[in-house]
Amino acid sequence: MWSAAVRFAAAVIVTPGALLVADATITVAWQEPISALRARGAQQLLDRQLDAEATAVGEARASGERPSKRRVDLLATQHADRTRTGDAIGRVELPTLDRRYALVEGDDPASLRKGPGHYPDTPLPGQGGTVAIAGHRTTFLAPFRPIDELRPGDPIVVAMPYARFTYRVERTRIVPPTALWVKRRVRYERLILTACHPLYSAAQRIVVFARLDTNPPRRSLTGAAGVPVYGFPPSIFARSSRAAAVG
Repeated sequence: MWSAAVRFAAAVIVTPGALLVADATITVAWQEPISALRARGAQQLLDRQLDAEATAVGEARASGERPSKRRVDLLATQHADRTRTGDAIGRVELPTLDRRYALVEGDDPASLRKGPGHYPDTPLPGQGGTVAIAGHRTTFLAPFRPIDELRPGDPIVVAMPYARFTYRVERTRIVPPTALWVKRRVRYERLILTACHPLYSAAQRIVVFARLDTNPPRRSLTGAAGVPVYGFPPSIFARSSRAAAVG
């Protein structure tokens, strides 16, 4: 009897420890599983928001015509005016890394639990200046975990309800959390992706700088039909599956 009781007590003590070890192993090898499950559900909700937005603006982009820069700026401003923190605003695609995520408005912790988040103090694509997006690397689907693998020339696509924008990676830098200069406006339209660095630490930030490609190829690396910058591709909403401190 006593031996059975001892074995039961040992199992009660060992099992939680084994689960913690398994959780840590999965986190190191891939990402934190519980937060990933929550983020996956949030991404599905964002997908539905984007579907509704696509229906609302479908007639405006159905022709596939290339609108003027002024028109795109107007559409971007209207989109920004009706967007609130935590809302879905578009999608960010990393074709060479085979990743695509619904993009949320906001760089606060609650927004970033849903997916990559747009810094609200930076413009939307099409408004000029530097567009900034933050994302986690080890939790909540870890959307930006492999951004250190991006190389100069790699495409980054931001698909908004009003247009699709292709950027090309210029460089990657490691900076301190106080390096707010990375969001400054430059002479050309730019995109930056930011995340904590190194993995499992918020000591620094990794920043990927990319420049707007004004003449992207007709076909993207993902195989979807490509369109000129500022075009309205019918498949724009095809479903996926201080600098902000994001892990």
